[in-house]
Amino acid sequence: MEPKDFADRHLQPYTIKGDEIIPEYCPYCKGGIHHDKRTAALNIEKRVFVCKRGTCGKTVTFTQLCKDFGEQANPINKDTFSNGYSAPAPKQYKKPEVKVAQPGKQVSDYLALRKISESTMALYGVGDDGNGNIMFPFTEDGEIVFIKYRPAHKLKDGERKAWREKDGKPILFGMDTCISEFPLCIFEGEIDAMSGRESGIPNSVSVPSGCEDMTWIDLCWDWMKQFKSIYLYGDNDEGGQRMIETLSKRLSDWRIFRVAHECKDANELLWRKGKGAVRKAYDNAMEIPAFGLINLANIKPLDVAHIPRTLSGVKDFDREIGGFLDGELSIWTGKRGEGKSTFLGQLLIEAVDQDRIVCAYSGELRADRFQYWINLQAAGKQCIGSYRDDAADRDIYYVDPSILSKIKEWYSGKFWLYDNRIAGANEIENILKAFETAAKRYGCKIFMVDNLMTCRYSTVNDQNYYRMQSGLVGDLVSFAKTLDVHVHLVAHPRKESGELENDSISGSGDITNRADNVFSLCKLSETEKAKYGGADVILQILKNRNEGRKAKIGMNYDPVSRRLYMPSIGNIKMYGWQKTDDEFYDMGEGEF
Repeated sequence: MEPKDFADRHLQPYTIKGDEIIPEYCPYCKGGIHHDKRTAALNIEKRVFVCKRGTCGKTVTFTQLCKDFGEQANPINKDTFSNGYSAPAPKQYKKPEVKVAQPGKQVSDYLALRKISESTMALYGVGDDGNGNIMFPFTEDGEIVFIKYRPAHKLKDGERKAWREKDGKPILFGMDTCISEFPLCIFEGEIDAMSGRESGIPNSVSVPSGCEDMTWIDLCWDWMKQFKSIYLYGDNDEGGQRMIETLSKRLSDWRIFRVAHECKDANELLWRKGKGAVRKAYDNAMEIPAFGLINLANIKPLDVAHIPRTLSGVKDFDREIGGFLDGELSIWTGKRGEGKSTFLGQLLIEAVDQDRIVCAYSGELRADRFQYWINLQAAGKQCIGSYRDDAADRDIYYVDPSILSKIKEWYSGKFWLYDNRIAGANEIENILKAFETAAKRYGCKIFMVDNLMTCRYSTVNDQNYYRMQSGLVGDLVSFAKTLDVHVHLVAHPRKESGELENDSISGSGDITNRADNVFSLCKLSETEKAKYGGADVILQILKNRNEGRKAKIGMNYDPVSRRLYMPSIGNIKMYGWQKTDDEFYDMGEGEF
């Protein structure tokens, strides 16, 4: 079935505007209690359905849309859409080909030692690989999509605790044992989840790769929607508590309860104190409030040296400000063409290189142009070729396809871009909603808005324009602090001569008052370059709330790779796509 066929059957009456099929009513929410009309659209080219009603907000692929209404979408038989944008290429997972055998004596005896009964083993489908290792099958709708192993004995020093079948789909262990009438309870390990079920806790599941890998959140997001609340039953170590903190923020669409207990993990609690203790900890779980008052005495003392942060890659700059801290908003200003967008693109690449996921909004660049610039910066001058554009009498720079594929594989899933083709009168609301999804669902920690002037507002006129801009800054500050992310915002200065200050930014004074940091970039004239050791650009700290620093840092610019760098170091940065990939998974150590 194609989009037009689906519209004829399920979206009548509708109109077609450009590439969009616009039904009178959203087929999911029916316009809500006010019967709002024309709030949804099915994009024929992108094959994506979106409803913009705040209480609906349904966003699904055309394939999922068809599935939801009992239809089947035709496969996409072309590599690119007619508008030149690449068709989506989701990660391809491979179902394990190995068979899960019934548990042998060694596996059964070991799990019995850990107080797991044969009935619980059977419920979760636990198996045996025939070599003294336990097989944990992860099933989705009855099919095994992921298998994890661990030895069926007490681990020796240096022995690997767990490993997995390659290219499996990392979902929650025990999903097929759950029913929607009860809350979902997430543990850190498979044996911990079985300990919960052994103790009478329904819907006990565990994450696939310990406390660090959160890929499963996106894969299980739609499945989790059937539950009204989620219990987090983590380990009592640094990693387990960090997992709880991360999940409590990213799963804030649900009521979240935190389980407290006195042992290392749920299985040790079962082994030492019995089923009643495991269940009692669950029954006494405390809800994590979404917002409200907190007891000052209960706040953990701040360790400034360990605040999550992202470094800029410019040593003198990082020495002054200590990096970009999570929970803050940084404003970047400077005259047009002075390098703000260029440097921010470089900062996003630096963040990816530090294993931080990023999301950007560019109101001035098409997605393919934005990607072109990013690819040049990631590649570096030594990996960039050129050819002559005789018609325009200039050189065109490009990244060799073999290198480009490595770069794209490196940042795939770690670099998200707001699709500015869906811009409308309420674009700012859409951007904020997309950013929230990126933070919760994909784990994005660094965001960029380029720029303040290009964001469209639903209700704006000459009288309230600057008030709306100030409101946007306030929303971004709140977003950064609520979800512990860092937001970079570009704001142009007023047309004035001389050196820029905080008050030079166009618009309300609230814009810089609300920001944690204000930075500017300025190109130097030929006479000024000598003053700064031959630098091309000055990076200036206009405001830094945490340290109170103010400084000017000279940098050089390479027009081939579009990189800014310190003259004393040179343009030598190598990013992760050039480094060896290590696929080792550290699952942690337990008592057994």
